[in-house]
Amino acid sequence: MLSRVYAGQTTRGLVRLDAHKTKKEFWNKAIMFLDNDVNIDRDVLDSLEAKAIDYVREHGSYETDNGNTPAPRMNPYKEQRVEDLHGSILFRMRVLGYDLDRKETTPVAVNTVFHTKKNGVRATGRYNRDTGRFTVLSGSEVDLGHAVIKNQGAVAARRQLFAAQTGKVILADDVELSSPSSAAVFVLGGSQNGWIEWVNEQGQTLDYVYRSKEHMNE
Repeated sequence: MLSRVYAGQTTRGLVRLDAHKTKKEFWNKAIMFLDNDVNIDRDVLDSLEAKAIDYVREHGSYETDNGNTPAPRMNPYKEQRVEDLHGSILFRMRVLGYDLDRKETTPVAVNTVFHTKKNGVRATGRYNRDTGRFTVLSGSEVDLGHAVIKNQGAVAARRQLFAAQTGKVILADDVELSSPSSAAVFVLGGSQNGWIEWVNEQGQTLDYVYRSKEHMNE
């Protein structure tokens, strides 16, 4: 079931989709509405994008991946054009089976396994709400080819477990880290936000499942 939505505009649709697929492998559907700049002015497109993002945030039970909302200067004579286009998109989304006003009627299980597939690294784990700690499960992949940035807990865990090993390795036993981010860095290297990197089978982030007020009130 669809649970996360990204709304955006682009002049290179297929290239944009490939880029998102590489970074966010839990995405599995894309809907594109096509037109050309003869029919839709840039300021109308910017306003339409902003309206779509705000709509997802304010309606239904979807989570949006959009970090920022455009703030275009809109010609008041074009506002009705934006409203018409947005209404048309909402109608077509419903026809396709994606009602952005949909409200979840069943709570999402929180005692579940989360995963990451970023950069081709496949790892799973569980979060302990009481302690705030995150356990990476045995069988998970750890990418030692990417060095850890500014996370001493992940650095120490790697040194203790893998010594002089390099490349991609498989975790033989469960490993508990101090936080979701430390666990994500342990697995992926670099600098990671574990609250966003760890997702469940529905594509919902750890942040949404455990910290979203909207989710907790369902």
